[in-house]
Amino acid sequence: MKRLSFIFCFCSFSFFSCMGYFYKLSQNEKKDYFMLNGEKRTYLVHYPKNWDGMPIPMLVALHGRFGTGVSMMKQTKLNELADAKGFIVIFPDGYKRSWADGRGNSPADEKSINDVVFIESIVKRLIAEGSVDQKSVFLVGHSNGGFMAQRLAIEKPELWKGVISVASQLSVFLLKSKQKFKSIPVSMGIIAGTEDPLVPYSGGYVRDGKEILSVADSILRWKEWNSCKESSIKKTMEYLEEESIIKIDFERYQTCSDEKVVELIRLNGLGHSWPGETPVLPFINQGKTTKVIDGSMLVWEFMESLK
Repeated sequence: MKRLSFIFCFCSFSFFSCMGYFYKLSQNEKKDYFMLNGEKRTYLVHYPKNWDGMPIPMLVALHGRFGTGVSMMKQTKLNELADAKGFIVIFPDGYKRSWADGRGNSPADEKSINDVVFIESIVKRLIAEGSVDQKSVFLVGHSNGGFMAQRLAIEKPELWKGVISVASQLSVFLLKSKQKFKSIPVSMGIIAGTEDPLVPYSGGYVRDGKEILSVADSILRWKEWNSCKESSIKKTMEYLEEESIIKIDFERYQTCSDEKVVELIRLNGLGHSWPGETPVLPFINQGKTTKVIDGSMLVWEFMESLK
C-alpha cells in the first residue's frame, strides 16, 4: 500500500510539474491576480523581448480542461511567437483548471464562477497600464477554453478584434443565450479536427459538457450574426508527415458587416490536440496528432489578416 501511495504521489508530482506549478518566470514575464467574489484569480503576462514599452497588440490564450496558463504556454509556444511577432500574450488560469463556458459541468460552471468578468478585467487592466493597443486585442481558446472564447465573443464582442476557438464550437447554451446580448459583429475563426473523439466535428453531446452544434452549423451562425454574404474564399494546403498527406481546408467569409471575417480551418483526419504540439494529457485519447502543422502560427496569421 505504501508503495502504491508513493507511486501515486510521484506521478501526481510529475503531472502537476508539467502543468506549470513549478515554472520559473523569465525577466519579461509577470504573474498577477484579481480577487473576484472571494476567489484569487491568477494569470501570467508575457511581454515580447526587446519591447520598447509602446502600446502593442495583445492575445489572450485560454487553456483547455485540466490545464493552466503555464501549460497553455508550453503547449502552444505562443510566448515564443509573441517574441518573434511583437505582441503581448496573456495566459490566465481557470478555476480548478476549468472555465465557466456555460455548458454546466465544469468546476467553474458548477460554482457559478464569472469568468467573463475575470477575462474582461485582465484586458481592461492591461489597456489601462498603457501596454496594449485597445484596437488590437485578440482571443484564442482550446477545448474548454475555446468554448469560453466563444462565450466571450458573444457576451463581450466589443473587446476583441478577432477570436479563434480550437477544438471547440458553439454550444446549445450559447446559441440560446445569444438573443440576450447585442449583435455586435466580431471576427471569428474555428480550427477543428474532423476526427476529434472528444468534441465531435458533427456536433452532438460532449461527455463533460452537454450538447454542442456541429462545426458547420457554428460557422453558419457566426455568418448570420456577422451578416456575411455567401461568397467565400477557399484554399487547401497539404503537408507530408510520415509518408502520409495531411490536408487543411480554409474557407473564409470576408464580405461581412464592419469588415469582419468568419473563417473555418478544417484539419482533415486530425483530432483534439493543439496542432503541432504533444498533447498535455497523454492519458486521454485525443485522436490523431501532427508535428508538421503549427497551430499557433495559424492563429496569429488569422489575427494579422484582420483589418
